[in-house]
Amino acid sequence: MKIEWIEDFLALIEAGTFSQAAERRHVTQPAFSRRIRQLEEWLGVELIDRHSPRLTLLPHAKSYESSLRDWLAHLYALRGRIRADAKHGPRAILTTQHTLTVSYLPRLLRHFRQHAADARLQVRSSDRSECIRDFQRGDADLLLCNELEDAPLLMERTEIERVLLGTEQLVPVCAADRFGQPIFDLDNQNRLPLLGYDPNSFLGSALSSPYLLDLQRRYDVELVCETAFTIGIRELSLAGLGIGWLPHGLIELELEAGKLVSLAERLGGPMLVVACYWQPGYGASAAEQLWGLINARPPTV
Repeated sequence: MKIEWIEDFLALIEAGTFSQAAERRHVTQPAFSRRIRQLEEWLGVELIDRHSPRLTLLPHAKSYESSLRDWLAHLYALRGRIRADAKHGPRAILTTQHTLTVSYLPRLLRHFRQHAADARLQVRSSDRSECIRDFQRGDADLLLCNELEDAPLLMERTEIERVLLGTEQLVPVCAADRFGQPIFDLDNQNRLPLLGYDPNSFLGSALSSPYLLDLQRRYDVELVCETAFTIGIRELSLAGLGIGWLPHGLIELELEAGKLVSLAERLGGPMLVVACYWQPGYGASAAEQLWGLINARPPTV
């Protein structure tokens, strides 16, 4: 099987006719048709309904179109990584949760670029639990994550090193009215719409008690959204849908601009720790170089 056959088939889908697809692929139409036939022979099934007056994919061809595109994209990405590693050496892989990808990571990357511009790095952004699993399996060299105060991760693994990068509060916020005041009146409003986290998520468990419990005791709380994505909570807070708890680093600009109002004095919120982990002697040499920078003078959280 040749990769060009997959490229031909996808080009045929996009072009809609054999003649236009052959033109896109810079081959004659008979040569293009033969390559589609060769792909079908290799697969052992026909892909095109040749009894239809117009180009029509058979049902099994339609159902696997996206899989073929994904496979081709992964193959080209793998080729790119192999070429880059052969030329420059393996890159360090840093895994971090979605929230930190937006809030703290850009500052850390600027620090890396300033002091180690030649260190090759790949960032993987995932759910916190998936990041931890990747690091424990050895699929990532560095782990950047949030923790609760006095609850560090992986302390049973004595070979793993940890650096505390700072702390930030999980702040309850809501949109501001035209006078810069919260749109929800905590003194005179009994019903409060809540932008909540999935109770099985890290932030959901961090807020469950006492913060959410106290809120539910004092107000008629209506859950108007439940998600594990902090970016979604931020955008829905700005839209005025409800009250949500967000890491301070994620909403610093919105608080300064008066678009969001902090309700921390009334509702409180837990302190989060930002920490980074590394296992010495494992992975790419670039990881050791970056770990040295993290230990030196990293940007503040």
